[in-house]
Amino acid sequence: MSEQACAESSAPLAAVVDLGTNAARLALATLDDAGRLESRGRWRELIRLGEGVRETGVLSESAMERGLACLSRFAQIIEKNGVGLTDGLATSALREAQNADEFVARALELGIAMRVIPAEEEARLALAGVFADEKAKPERALVFDVGGGSLEVILSERGEVQKMASLPAGVVYLTERHLKHMPTPDEQVQACSEAVEKMLADIDFAGAELAGIPFIGCGGVVALAWFLTEGAPPGGRIDGVSLPNSFFEEWVNRFAELAYEGRRELAGFEPGREDVALAGLIVVRALMRWGRKKELGVSTGGVREGRLLELLRPGG
Repeated sequence: MSEQACAESSAPLAAVVDLGTNAARLALATLDDAGRLESRGRWRELIRLGEGVRETGVLSESAMERGLACLSRFAQIIEKNGVGLTDGLATSALREAQNADEFVARALELGIAMRVIPAEEEARLALAGVFADEKAKPERALVFDVGGGSLEVILSERGEVQKMASLPAGVVYLTERHLKHMPTPDEQVQACSEAVEKMLADIDFAGAELAGIPFIGCGGVVALAWFLTEGAPPGGRIDGVSLPNSFFEEWVNRFAELAYEGRRELAGFEPGREDVALAGLIVVRALMRWGRKKELGVSTGGVREGRLLELLRPGG
C-alpha cells in the first residue's frame, strides 16, 4: 500500500475512498487559508476489483476479498486520524457488477459506506479535481481519466463539463479482451488499438476543434508518466508535466515487446501494472491521434480531490 504520511492539523479533515476497477485509493485533506486542498495523506492499492466482470457480469469472490481487505485497512486509517467527513465512491466495476449490492453491504460492515456513482458524476468530480488548484481555469480543455473499467473523456469550458463521454475502454477490460500475452504480439496490439479508435470516432464533440485546445490526462496516465520519464520527471513532480506524443508512439511497441520481468524492471514502473500498462499506452496514443495533439498535460488531481472539495467547502 503506497502511503503519504499525515500531518497534524486543527482544520476540518475529510476522507474520500475511490474504488476503481483496478485500484483503490484513499485521500485525506483539509483546506488551507486560501480554500485550497491541503493533503493529509494519500494511499493506493492495486486490487483488480473488476477482474472478469465484463465477461461474467459479477465480482468474483477473490476480487471481493481483495477489495474488502483493502477497505478494512482504509477504515483503520480513517479512524486513526479522527476524520470528520467521509465519503466512499465506487465507479465502473460496481456499476456493471450484478452483485454490487452484496459488496456494498459487506463494505458497510467494515465502516465504509460506498456509493456507486454514475459516469456523469465521475466526470464532473474528475474535472473539479484536475482544476482544484487552478486560480484561473482554462477557457477550454479536454480532460480524460484513464481507469481500469472505463475511459471518461470530458470537454470543459471554464472548468465546467460541457460535453462528456464514458467509453468501455478501461485498461483492465481492454487487457482481458485483447492483450492476452507478454510479450504482446502485434496483432493483439493492433486489435486493441482499432477497438479504442472506433470508440473515439463515435464521440460527438462536433465543432470542438480539439487540435486547438489543451489535453490533460489523469487517473492511470499518472502511473504511465512515471516510467515514461524514467522515474525522474522535470522538477521531480509528475503533476503539471507535459508529455510529447512521441513518447506514446514509441512506447506502445517498445512496451509490447517486453516480457513480465522486463516491464517490471523499468525505472519508475509501478509493480502490479505489468499487464495493463500497455492498454493505457494504447488508449493515450489513440486519444492524441484523435485530437491531433503534439503533447498532453498530466494531472494528479481527479475524482477524490473533486469530492474532497465538495465535502470541505461551505455548501459542499
